[in-house]
Formats: sequence, C-alpha cells, structure tokens
Amino acid sequence: MGWLDEVEAALGAQPVRRLEGVAPKQRAAVLVPLFVQHHALWVLFIRRASGLAHHPGALAFPGGSAQVGDEDEVATALREAEEELGLDPQRVLLLGQLSDVPTSSGFVISPVVGAVPWPLPLRVEAGEVAEVVPMPLSALANPTAVERRQEGRRGSGTITVLHFGPRRIAGATAAILLELLDRLSAAGVPRGGEEPFA
Repeated sequence: MGWLDEVEAALGAQPVRRLEGVAPKQRAAVLVPLFVQHHALWVLFIRRASGLAHHPGALAFPGGSAQVGDEDEVATALREAEEELGLDPQRVLLLGQLSDVPTSSGFVISPVVGAVPWPLPLRVEAGEVAEVVPMPLSALANPTAVERRQEGRRGSGTITVLHFGPRRIAGATAAILLELLDRLSAAGVPRGGEEPFA
C-alpha cells in the first residue's frame, strides 16, 4: 500500500467532529497540503503577511473564509489555496478531512487534507502570504518545546504553541497539525513512502 492510500485510510478511520449552528459568515476552510520528498512525508505551511487583520505573521495552512458560491468546505479550501499560492485545484488529490476547529477570531475552520506534487510551481499572493514553508512531518512530531498558553479575556482559553527551533505553530493551526499527527500515528502511517507522482 502506498502512502496516499495509507493517509486516506488513516483519515477515514474515525469520524470528524463538525460544529453545528455555525453561521455561514463564520465558516472557513484550509488546505493541509502533503507531499513526499526524499522518501519522507512533508506538509506545506504559509507564513501570513504582516498586513493581514487576523493572525499576521503566523504560520498557517492556506485557506480562508467561505464565500457565496462555494459548494462546501472542500471548494473553499481549494479556492483559497489557488488564490494564495496559485495552486491549481486539479493538481490536488483529496485524501480526507479533519475536525472543525474554532479560532480566537470567531471563525470555525474545516481542514481539508490533500496530496500535491512536489516541487510545484507556485504563484504567491504577496498581500496574503509572506513565505511558503515546507516542513517534514518527522520534525513536526518532535517539537523542541510544547507550550500551553492562557489567552482571551482573563485567560479564558488555552492554546497550544509548538516550537521548532525559531519557528512556532500556534492556535488553530497547531490543533489541526496535532490531530493530523495523531490520526497518522494511530494508523501506523510511516513518515515516508515512495514518490507518489511521476
């Protein structure tokens, strides 16, 4: 069984949690792009541009708010990835989804996991994306530090911050990453595999 089948099976092994009663204007989706490089499984992040209203400069997955005309969260994730990275939706092989994650800015994110060929020519939208950041899952599974931080009014919420040398992944992005790693680990998916694309 190749890595594409293994990841798809791992994501489908448990149902995802969907939050009910979320207003359409609060819905958002992200694409979690996976690829194989040097026989290891990698994931592609973006660093958000410093001028954005929400989470400027943060490491995140490509994505954004649902818009009128988006059929579902998959359509939102693919549209946003195309807008931010120039990623052709036809080049994304959908592998599954992860559970909804509420954010401190009032959105509910539905993560969509897809495989992409690599290297991939990208056309970055500079107003939204400051940097494209590929990282190996093997490193992400072993952060140099894990921090639990109280945030919100009077410390009403706790967020997880994962440190990887000078990089840090926090909030909803950390929650999405941890669920992905948990599902892959539970299914015994190795962090490598054969090259999936010719």
